[in-house]
Parts: sequence; structure tokens; C-alpha cells
Amino acid sequence: MSKRPSTAVTLSLGMAAVKLTMLLPAIVSVLLVSAPSAFAQPAGQDVDSVAQLRTALEQGGFSVQPGVISTVDWAGMYCKGDRADAGYVNRAPYLLIQVPESATVPTPIENFKLRPDEAIVLIGATPPPVKYFGFNAFLATRFYADEPAGNQRKWLVATLGDAINNATIKTSGPTPFGTPVVIIFTPDRGTDARIRTALQRTGYPSAAVNTMVLPSSILKLGESDTADELTLKMRIGLVEGSPERLDAYVRDAGTAVKVLRVTPTATTAADPFPVPPLRVRGTGQGEMNLMGKVDELRAGIVAANPGMHATDIPSMPVGYEGYDYIQRRAVAGADSRDNVFLAAGYIPQFGSNQRVTLAADEFLVVYGVNHVATGKASYASVNVYASEFAKLSIGQVFHDKFAGTAAPYLPNGDPAVSLLYAVKASRNCGDEPNCIPLRVDACPVLTLEDNTALGFFFRMYLEPATRAGAAIQEIVYDRAIKFSPRP
Repeated sequence: MSKRPSTAVTLSLGMAAVKLTMLLPAIVSVLLVSAPSAFAQPAGQDVDSVAQLRTALEQGGFSVQPGVISTVDWAGMYCKGDRADAGYVNRAPYLLIQVPESATVPTPIENFKLRPDEAIVLIGATPPPVKYFGFNAFLATRFYADEPAGNQRKWLVATLGDAINNATIKTSGPTPFGTPVVIIFTPDRGTDARIRTALQRTGYPSAAVNTMVLPSSILKLGESDTADELTLKMRIGLVEGSPERLDAYVRDAGTAVKVLRVTPTATTAADPFPVPPLRVRGTGQGEMNLMGKVDELRAGIVAANPGMHATDIPSMPVGYEGYDYIQRRAVAGADSRDNVFLAAGYIPQFGSNQRVTLAADEFLVVYGVNHVATGKASYASVNVYASEFAKLSIGQVFHDKFAGTAAPYLPNGDPAVSLLYAVKASRNCGDEPNCIPLRVDACPVLTLEDNTALGFFFRMYLEPATRAGAAIQEIVYDRAIKFSPRP
């Protein structure tokens, strides 16, 4: 992105490169905090309130192990030679949630196994005002006994149902932002109820307690070698107002966020939650009435660049539904039901195999429907990656820069201008307006060359009407064109 990266923080970004290379988006962040009495305490007493909760849980028949939150900069690590690639993240630090390996092994790990009666509890504050945030639980890896030896555990990183997002989260404040919350991740109704009782006893208001169900009927829970590994994440997109507030939230999460692994000390009868119903994507009202206008926009873009050879770069949906990927044993790469992901160019991990390169005298135009303007998303972004080896973002733009960008390519007064966008991307933007500079900053292990393969991710999060991601059949796909003086 041409400006500073959107702070998207990826919780337990066990997105580890899909082999966690497939991190499709964002920044994860987790929670911090206290409660009514807990939530109302002075900042210096937050630790005491969590300590009181731990005592109440232990008195209620649980053992409690603390997790760890750390800040990790995958792009920076790649550029220092400490990672094989940047994992398709934005150029920003990510928050990593690490869960104790088990009730008896306190070593924190990103991808963890869980007994059917256990829970992970996050206690903290939501981010300051942003266009989107959402918490997800993922099936990180699964063991398949019928696969060849040595290849039996496979990466999936597939969502386990809906996220808890800024449109659905229960908090103790008047808005979903900057307010204390608790999230319980568990498969078991009995465990959930007992944790809620302990929270209530120590002053945490029930209005701020959320449960994300880990569906037992889908998962292979337990601690055996063949049990599933899970991971937790949060995405944050496009800060509203002062970026410093979000920077501080991310910076302080390591000390502010509390993560607890909660395990019953005595075996009880399982009481698994049923699989929660999914929020329905789509409203029945789509963007197809703009399909012809997008074609007109393309024609206008090509006409505005006479003498240049135009190569179309179409996009395709990826990472749409985690349950689909789980059933096909396919890598979802951290999908989200709050989002529509489109891939284009050279991103073979997701089946997009059009090899795109960009010489110094060539440029790109990304264009299409502004999905926020049509009401199909709360925020949208375009990322260009050096995709073949680095998987590093070299340029990005968000929907807040789209206004008026289609005007040069459509007739004067065309009302569709407010619903469309067209933004140039080049290695040589100079002072040109509406141009994303494609560059590599402070990364000695990567040089942007004429033959560097490029890939694109288009992201659109949270349709306000449904509180979920848009339906792909209601979206006009974003596109790109490469312009070259040579055929």
C-alpha cells in the first residue's frame, strides 16, 4: 500500500506461511483487561482482577495456565533473512497469541491441541475505532491416517464457522471499540457455563462475555498424536482517526492482553455445543448492474494509454468457506467468512497462475467496483506482492483513496464514477496522483527486478447488512491491466 500499512493484526497468526505462507490478510490482535468491578478498576489493578479470576477458576475445579502474546514482524524477519518468506502479510507488526501446550506443559505454542472439555479465555479490550476487526478460530492442521507416511499431517488453516466481529461482539461499552471484553473458545457447554460463573463471581459483566464454539462434531479433539491442531486469530483493518492509538494498542498488547488455558481437574460428562448456524452471506442485491460499466471503464483506461500493449489480469475468488476446504483436505490459508478474497496474477498456492512481471517502463492499473460505495463491504484493499519467493507486499491501497479515480476514464457526469475506481501501480510513480508506488524498502534480501513475479490480493470485509462477508455471486470481481510498450 502506498501509505503506511493498515494495521491489521493477526492473532495467533498461525498463519504460518501456509505452510503459513497463505496468510491472506491482516493483523491479529487479542484482548486485554478487567471487569465491572474488574473492568472498572484503575489500570494498575488489571493484573489483580485476572489473578482473582484465576483463583475463582481454580476454586471451581480448573487448572489455569497463562499464554503469551508477542509482537512479530514477518516482513521484517524475511528482510533480515530470518524467514523463508513474508507470508503475504502487510508490512506491519503482527500480534501472535501462543497457548500453553497443555494443562501440564506450560510451553507456549502457536498451533495447539485441545481436550473436548477445555477452553481458551482471552481477556482484554477491543481495538480503537477501525473499519473492521474480527476474531476467528481455525483448524490449523489435521492428521490423515490414509495419507503416505511423512505426509499425514497437513496444513489447512480453515475457519471453524463465523468470526466474532465488530458488528456482532458483546461488549460492556456503547460501541464495540476500545471497550473491555472476554472471549471464551471452547467445545463444551458445561465448561463454558462454569467459566462464566467464575467470571461473574469476580466482577466481569455477562454483557461483555462472548463464546466462540469449537465444534466437536467437526474436530478431532484431544491430545493424541493424531488430534487436530487449532489456532486463534484476530484481524484488524483500516484505522479510523489517529493511527497512534492503534499503534499503542498493538505495542502494549504483550503486557495488556491476558490469555488463559483452562482445564477441568476432574473428568465430567461431555456436553458439546452443537455446530452454530452460520450467518447467511448475501442480500439478493448485487453489483451486476455495474458489470457493463466496469467494461466501459476498462475501455476508457485502455483508450487513455494509446501506443501501449494491454494485458488483462483477471481475478478469482479464494478462501471463501473453511468448511468447504476442510472437506476437500485443501489449504484454505486463513479464510474468513467476513471477507471475500480475490487473487490475481502469480499466486500459485491459490491456483492463480498468470505470471505477471513489471519492467521499469511498464505499469499496472487496478480497477473495478468500489465495494464499500455499493454497500457490499465496510472496507476494501488491494495489495501487490512480490509473490514467487518473497511473498512480500510491495504496494497497497485502501478504498478511502478510491473516490474520483474512475472519472478520467468515463464520460463527464457519469453517475457510475462514484461507484468505481481505477488506480495506477508503477515502479516510477513520481508525483503522479492516484498511483501506488511499487517498491522494496529496507529489505536487502529482495531487489525488485524486471522479471520479479507479481501477485495481487483484493480484500473486502464485512457487508453491513449481513454482518458477514459478501456473497461472491453478488460481487463484480476486481481486475487489473498491465501496460507495456512492447507486445
